[in-house]
Amino acid sequence: MTNRPLAFICSPYAGDIEKNVARARELCRLAVDDGYTPIAPHLLYPQFLSEETERNLGIEMGLQWLEFCHIMYVAGSCSISAGMQRELTHAKRFDVVERWVGR
Repeated sequence: MTNRPLAFICSPYAGDIEKNVARARELCRLAVDDGYTPIAPHLLYPQFLSEETERNLGIEMGLQWLEFCHIMYVAGSCSISAGMQRELTHAKRFDVVERWVGR
């Protein structure tokens, strides 16, 4: 078993969900190729949480994962959403390295 460091995926979800999910999946693949284990809560939690009523809960749970990550892959080719901004602010508190992709 390999011990890959964790990488948090920071990209938008709401709006054009199909496009945004594809972007998050691309960032996950890039992280794997770079030797990391990607964590993309916005690909997981919408599977069982309501985007309309439990969005904040999903973001809060994702922030818990972020505290264990070594690096954050940030989608730089899009506008920074409110959720992404929360993740970026949280990452700074825990000295998580930011890697902007597509900027």
